[in-house]
Amino acid sequence: GPMLKNVGALLGIELPVFSELHLKIAIEDHLGVVPRDAPFMIWEDPQHLDLSAEEREFIAELPDGQLLIGEMPPGVHTRIEGGGGSRYLLILWPYHLDPVAENFPLPIPDHYAEICMRGLSTMIPGLSEYVDRMPKPWIDGGYYTKTQDNRPLVGPMPIEGAFVHGALSGYGLMASAATSELAAAHITGETLPEYAAAFHPVRFEDEGYVAKIAEWDDSTQL
Repeated sequence: GPMLKNVGALLGIELPVFSELHLKIAIEDHLGVVPRDAPFMIWEDPQHLDLSAEEREFIAELPDGQLLIGEMPPGVHTRIEGGGGSRYLLILWPYHLDPVAENFPLPIPDHYAEICMRGLSTMIPGLSEYVDRMPKPWIDGGYYTKTQDNRPLVGPMPIEGAFVHGALSGYGLMASAATSELAAAHITGETLPEYAAAFHPVRFEDEGYVAKIAEWDDSTQL
């Protein structure tokens, strides 16, 4: 997870990882725009935010303003949250995916909740009712620490007796049981499964492989 690169540096090892800031907001859908039996929904097309001339002028002055007034990336998504009488929605839009240094508390971009709501309104137009009168947003998140091929690092490091198990990106909860078993096999000297090489840190010493993944046009992000 976060600080993995820093831990490697304590051993004098440059681990091939970087981190992205991923945030999510929770808002109360008090107008009942999204049915409570709605599925997980994601918008997979780029888009331009629907902004007035005055809004564009204001947003252009923000630190990431040029990104926000240009073509925005795909990926804004939502799902209902809670059971019973809950009216909450979770909304996520990882539109700021440049590698960053990990800092805590998390740096929240200006107007993040409103930008997410505007983006989601492209897919669910009824949510535009909230743009000018946003419900109170609850914002949380963390860092996705990942490799360039978005596969974990699991295996021995160049220093004898040191092993790495990390860079599980945004799927750590789903994959950590299996990757932990693989890490244990490396440490105890058990027979490794056929797929072990796909996660071994040494793969990034192969110049051909590094060049190949540099040509990928998909981040493989889950």
